[in-house]
Amino acid sequence: MHITALDHLVLTVADIDRSIAFYTQLLDMRPVSFANGRRALVFGD
Repeated sequence: MHITALDHLVLTVADIDRSIAFYTQLLDMRPVSFANGRRALVFGD
C-alpha cells in the first residue's frame, strides 16, 4: 500500500494541550483554532 494523500485524520486524546505540543515540536505541525473551542493541526500545504 502506498498513501499519496491524506485529507484529515481524527484522533481522540487525553490531553489536547500536550498532544498539540508533541505534534508541533516533533513533527512541525501548526495548530489551528476553530469556533466552539475546536482545535486542529495542519501539516504541509
